[in-house]
Amino acid sequence: MKFASALSTKSDLLDLVQDLAGQVRASLGPEKIDLALLFVHPRLLDENPGWLESVRRGIGARHLVGCTGGGIIGGNRECEQEPAVSLLAANLPNVEIAPFHITQEELEESTGPAFWHFQLEVTPTTEPNFLMFLEPFSMQATELVAAFSEAYPDAPILGGLASGGRQAGECRLFLDDKILDTGAVGVALSGNLELRTVVSQGCRPIGQPFTITRADRNVIFELGGRPPLAVVKEMMEKLPASDQNLAKSAMCLGRVINEYQEDFGQGDFLVRNLIGHDPNSGAMAVGDVVRTGQTVQFQVRDALTAAEDLQAMLRREQRFSARPPVCGAMLVSCLGRGAGMYGEPDHDIKALQEILGPMPVAGFFANGEIGPVSRKPFIHGFTSVIGLFAERTVTETHG
Repeated sequence: MKFASALSTKSDLLDLVQDLAGQVRASLGPEKIDLALLFVHPRLLDENPGWLESVRRGIGARHLVGCTGGGIIGGNRECEQEPAVSLLAANLPNVEIAPFHITQEELEESTGPAFWHFQLEVTPTTEPNFLMFLEPFSMQATELVAAFSEAYPDAPILGGLASGGRQAGECRLFLDDKILDTGAVGVALSGNLELRTVVSQGCRPIGQPFTITRADRNVIFELGGRPPLAVVKEMMEKLPASDQNLAKSAMCLGRVINEYQEDFGQGDFLVRNLIGHDPNSGAMAVGDVVRTGQTVQFQVRDALTAAEDLQAMLRREQRFSARPPVCGAMLVSCLGRGAGMYGEPDHDIKALQEILGPMPVAGFFANGEIGPVSRKPFIHGFTSVIGLFAERTVTETHG
């Protein structure tokens, strides 16, 4: 298994293809390219129907999938101010690749796991790994990810919502030679491939965990038998001054995914924004559906916390030295991160390259990121999701 990445700012199609192909072939040589991940800033995307086919054939890729991004990531750069095209090319021996395109109508017609097994022609027995990219204005992303999670339990599902457009019809998806403006595209990868995941939500817990004792949909009425605002007020008084200031402007709520754990720390929570409160009842609204009995803990987020969280997650992955080495990576980061949050460019891609070692990387800044928490996939915000590709020894290949 071999990977190569390329980053180009060429606007002319011929120059762009030559640049991408030259960079990739310098690393891969004559090896065939089974899959290419392509991320394009809208300003460099030509709407000519033959544009994508020219790119795919020019680099010699059998399959291609990707989307537009308001910022493009590749190599050791995060291009936020300059339009760019990023490519990750992979030679994947003994890996079965199943591309797919899903519409909102198909999602609404779906009737459970068997529907998706038939529609995608992929079953859980093949132990698939999914890469998925969605058009944010035409697809119910949360519902689709939940449907895939039910149909393929424990399967890694990574990706993001296309960006670079502010209204329907302005974001694009790529699948082989097709440029699409609705739905979702992706690939299922089965066989001799392991897709590891790093999900950094950029938060750390404050205070202590609480049990939701009364809730309805996205509103929490009681935490540990008390109004949430009363709990927050008491917690704030006990926090250090620095955390008090941070909590006033950047406090979120984390919901524990694995309730069977005895202790909870960074990486154990699905983090969601607080979206309002009732000063009379003390109730609190959250950007998530919650239920009585769940364990939650308040969180704070800032640039320092985000940097420390990403480094901790990458070092956790680094400790698994007995695993087969990583061959390449995909990085999907929130549009709210980057230089606007850190005050400097290229932060997350540099952390990845420095901690896990130099490797081919491509990605983009997304309208929402898809990645697992405690092995269950979710749509995130203000998060960096990293997919790490490595070989997996199998007794037989699927397909």
